[in-house]
Amino acid sequence: ATKIQAHAGWSIRCISPQDISHCMLRRTKYSLNALAHDATIQLIQDVLERGVPITKVFVDTVGPPESYQRKLQELFPKISIVVAKKADSLYPIVSAASICAKVTRDAHLSHWVFAERWLQDTISKEYGSGYPGDPNTIKWLRSSIDPVFGYPGIIRFSWSTCTKLLDERAVKVGWADDEDAPKGNKSKFFTRSNGVDSRQRSKFFSRNRSIQLASSL
Repeated sequence: ATKIQAHAGWSIRCISPQDISHCMLRRTKYSLNALAHDATIQLIQDVLERGVPITKVFVDTVGPPESYQRKLQELFPKISIVVAKKADSLYPIVSAASICAKVTRDAHLSHWVFAERWLQDTISKEYGSGYPGDPNTIKWLRSSIDPVFGYPGIIRFSWSTCTKLLDERAVKVGWADDEDAPKGNKSKFFTRSNGVDSRQRSKFFSRNRSIQLASSL
């Protein structure tokens, strides 16, 4: 162990559930694959900036390995890049990196402090493995759902397993903007015809919502 510590080091990049949800659910989609790719790129860049003379990098793929390897190789032409499926079972260095990632993740979860302070001592921390095939994970998801607010910030709302449970068990929500939105080509809503503004004021503002013009206050 002492010999390994003398010649090895490790670094991680943590991405919170909130960050993942924000990226995947925004208008301009930012996929989980792209998020993972950018995290890997940032890790390599950070290590290079610390002056570590990297000559070769092994990566467990996210998405097609060929295009991912080509992407990394173009960004870091002086480094030999190897991207492979199940790289953690092929290359010992990737196995070690996988252990670092999993131990760090488990430590974060075991010491998780809920942003929703009132949940800190009332909600179970028996999350299971976090995989949808784990009955303990599904049990936690079912028992921890709030019919109005869904889940606390430890859960990413972009997860399909979570989305399905919300559809089944949470209150259905309809947004006034969605109801009033024009059908078909929405670009027509923003254009004028013969120089006359043909856009209709949203019904949202015509309903009795105690809204007043700022100039009249």
